[in-house]
Amino acid sequence: MPYSLNDARLRATLAKERQMMSLIEREIIGGSDQIVRHSENWVHMWVDTGHRVMSDCGTMVAERGITRGGRLLWLITREGKRHAFHATAQDPFAAFEQANAAQARRREVRGQWATVKRLRRDLLTGRRHMDVTLEDAAASPLCSVGIEAFMSRIGMGRVQRVSGRVAALMMLIEPQVGFVIFEAAARQGRVQVHSAPDATADFAPQA
Repeated sequence: MPYSLNDARLRATLAKERQMMSLIEREIIGGSDQIVRHSENWVHMWVDTGHRVMSDCGTMVAERGITRGGRLLWLITREGKRHAFHATAQDPFAAFEQANAAQARRREVRGQWATVKRLRRDLLTGRRHMDVTLEDAAASPLCSVGIEAFMSRIGMGRVQRVSGRVAALMMLIEPQVGFVIFEAAARQGRVQVHSAPDATADFAPQA
């Protein structure tokens, strides 16, 4: 199928990430069906399904990808999990560690999701006031690429700080914003994180 000039450039850049291949082989891969579109968690990207690395434990796979903005990353998929993680680490094994750390943190926060929902309610009704910053988002278990894509999509790509009420409204659009709200509350000493082996929530937040 025909591609736009920008898509062709992105696919060519992604193909160049292949190692131990000739220039001609990379050009062929750039135009092949091994490179596919992928959209998840607000991130639109190309993924090279032939450039993949298996984790040592055998439960995760990293595939090389590039966003529509030209950012190279690893798309991490986990056995038995429907959602993938966008890892920004250059090395695939560092990307696995990044994905594992995020999953562990998500599990902790999901264990207190009732607290997150109370925070959202109190912020919406004005019973509680606090700021939520980009640093809170970076400290959350969400992938940074997804955060940037979401903020850009809602016209807030350059915003560094929002009120708690605005963050609560954003959570109505994207429930995963709850992770960021929790980080903001933890930073301000309003909640504490307790490890939990599992959690119950009204959705399954992923990143």
